[in-house]
This record gives sequence, C-alpha cells and structure tokens, in this order.
Amino acid sequence: MLFSSMAEEVWKALSLLFRIAALGLSLAAAIVMATASQLVIGGGGGHESSSYSVSFGQYNALRYFVAAGAISAVCSAAALYLFAVRADFTVVVVSLPLVPVLDAAAQGFLFSAAGAAFATRDVVGGGTSAGRGSSVCDAAGAFCGRVTVAAAVCAFAAVSVATAALASRDAGGGSSEGRRFEW
Repeated sequence: MLFSSMAEEVWKALSLLFRIAALGLSLAAAIVMATASQLVIGGGGGHESSSYSVSFGQYNALRYFVAAGAISAVCSAAALYLFAVRADFTVVVVSLPLVPVLDAAAQGFLFSAAGAAFATRDVVGGGTSAGRGSSVCDAAGAFCGRVTVAAAVCAFAAVSVATAALASRDAGGGSSEGRRFEW
C-alpha cells in the first residue's frame, strides 16, 4: 500500500511537471509566431531597390496557429488549475471529467496548429522539389526560421500535454481498477 501511494504521487508530480511545460511551451509558440515578421529589401537590376514586409498575418494558417496556441494555453491553464487544486477530479461537465476534455482540446489545437505551420513553411519555402522559382524563405530566411521554431515548440507542447494526460491517467495506480478516468 505504501508503494502504490508513493507511485501515485510520482505520477501526479510528473503530470504536474508536464502540464506546466505544456502551458509555457504553448504560450511561447504563440508569442514567437505572433512576432514573426521581416522586412525584405530586394535589389532591382538597376539603382533602385524594392522592399516588402512578410508577416504571419499574411497567411491564414499562421493566424490560426496564433489563435490555436492561445486557446490551447487557456485549456492547459484550466487543466493545470483543476489538476493541482481540485485533486479529487470531481469537476464534471455532461458526465465527462473536465480535465481529460481540456487535455484533448489542447492536444487537438496544438497538433493541428503545428501541422498548419509546418505545411505553410513548406509552401512558403518552395517545397522540397528542385526547379521551383525563388521562394519567400530565400529572401526572408529569418521569418521562415521563426515559423519553423514556433511550429517545433508547438509540437513539443502537444507532446507535453499528451504525456501529462497519460501520467495523470496513471496517477491512480498501475491497474485499471485504480485509474481515475475510465470512460
């Protein structure tokens, strides 16, 4: 009995750690993406040069990324609060425990946002096939670098939420009888 109680506390601490990491990472990803912009100055053939700005706001998928990152941060913060403060998990909405629902929502937003950013990065970057013309990433490498970093941080946040959810599921013990969330 002592070992099962100790194991439950370890799983709870692990879940708490990953929940905090998920909250920080999802906020960081949204902030990095929201600040992704670059002024590109291109030299014309003659004496004149042209310039244009590249920003996340020009791409619908990247605007979705910022919104999804913010929504997942709210979901992660609510799940963290309920997990840490309401340790009995009695908060139930429509006969479903609220923490797993928030975990699932955060994972959905984070995974879809990371996928959208990686796809946009590939499209904006000209893809992987040779022979395409110049891409935005050829001229605005820093912008594309920020998009890639934000997408990677978002993917790590999604994995953190998934790990936290699995750890909280096992916080009730190793057997299925001790688990708290058997749907």
